[in-house]
Amino acid sequence: MRWIREHKVLAAAAVILLAAVVVFSVSAARGGMGGVTGVFGNLYSYVEKQMTEAGRAISENVSGIFSYRQLQKENEELKEEVDQLKEELSRLALNEEELSDLRELSEALNYDFIEGTDDIVTATIISFDGVNWTNIFTVNRGSDSGIEENDVVICGDGLVGRVSQVGDKWARVMSLTDESVKISFKSRKDTDMLGIVEGTSDGELTGYMLEEKSGIKEGDVLVTSGVGMYPDGIEIGTVSKVWYDSDSQLTRISVKPSVDFQSLDKVSVVL
Repeated sequence: MRWIREHKVLAAAAVILLAAVVVFSVSAARGGMGGVTGVFGNLYSYVEKQMTEAGRAISENVSGIFSYRQLQKENEELKEEVDQLKEELSRLALNEEELSDLRELSEALNYDFIEGTDDIVTATIISFDGVNWTNIFTVNRGSDSGIEENDVVICGDGLVGRVSQVGDKWARVMSLTDESVKISFKSRKDTDMLGIVEGTSDGELTGYMLEEKSGIKEGDVLVTSGVGMYPDGIEIGTVSKVWYDSDSQLTRISVKPSVDFQSLDKVSVVL
């Protein structure tokens, strides 16, 4: 019974064919072949009509199945194209965002060496590793982006530090507040005033002037001198304190970094 319910068209055709055989047999027994010919002819025409309609129905059903499958295939292909377009739009948006960051960076620091995106890689901080947790941190770009050890790291506010270690898709950055870092600087208002600034164990900046008598004052802005690995003119910080050390006979200074390392999230690595 279940087979009959599931195959109604075939079952109907079988019943009609069986009825034709029965009628043919009865007619042959009662009236000979003359009666059979007329009855059988009419029955044959009826059966042929029913079979034709059944075949047409089957053909339409099969055609509908194949059409549905074709629509399913085309729908899947369209979904894949939409996903690819979404991915491409996302990538373009990211590139535009990074390009905007570079423009702001170039305007803020007035870097002549930033001519295009090939000179800089923008990266996001993913972890802090130092004892004074802002001294050393890891970013999500590495050698696969062209980053190398000792590359200079900056942001829109000024100098961040340098790359100390590189992996395939990550890089470790040592900030300028680390006690192992020493940077040659000059005063922005008077480029003849030179000195050295270095990090401290407390994660701060201190330094000294190379001349015993210097006109450096609180509020003066310090920038890189161009001596060593750091390019000329990158802002380091602002002088917060000045005093004379009689033991070393040097004018010493305390410096507030231009970069707020507590809230730093994204940096740019100069290749």
